Amino acid sequence: MSKVYPIKQPGSVQLVTACCYKDHALLRDDRYKQFVMEGLSFMVAQQRIWLYGYVLLEDEFHAMWQQRPPWEKANVRQPLLRHIARRIKYDLRATDPGALELYRSHLADRVFQFWEKQKIRVEITNFSTAGEMLENMHQAPVHSGLCRDQTEYPYSSAWFYGDRVPPEDIPVPELTDFSIAFQQPGSRMVQPESGRVRKRYIRSRGGLLLPKPPHRKFPGPEGD
Repeated sequence: MSKVYPIKQPGSVQLVTACCYKDHALLRDDRYKQFVMEGLSFMVAQQRIWLYGYVLLEDEFHAMWQQRPPWEKANVRQPLLRHIARRIKYDLRATDPGALELYRSHLADRVFQFWEKQKIRVEITNFSTAGEMLENMHQAPVHSGLCRDQTEYPYSSAWFYGDRVPPEDIPVPELTDFSIAFQQPGSRMVQPESGRVRKRYIRSRGGLLLPKPPHRKFPGPEGD
């Protein structure tokens, strides 16, 4: 069920992308996907963000959120990525030290790096664009061969907008219908296979959300 919150700053909705270091399929491991889900759940529970949607792929994840007062100007993404990276590092150190070496960094401020240091963040200022981007997010696992029906993929918010039950045994973060952010009637408007959504592709390193191979003009988020 979506919940109605007093959105005080419509227009500050953001699409945030985190790309895995050197295109490694770090999130192919479902345990690491769960680390991301738990991190998003924590951000919502601590009232740092309203979370409108997300999708976790093998080498990147996308989240659509709006930062809540008094966190509007804070860099909430970097602590999230750092926390996830730390958990992954400890797990790899205990279970596969050889794989951990793939993420050894040449940067002076860290030993290992799990996320690309550059940033990808898009400000979304209207209801229509938000709906189009959510649909593209939800279709990405289908296009990449991870599922046939977007609402059945457990690591995205498509179940929420498709009026399905939450995935079991996964720490699903609490979601808010994105229509509320733009003062629109609650609608669950993203309709799979409706043919009514214009393609407005998210620019990402992985290319799954792009109509053609990506030109890496937009930087990706900071690492651990």
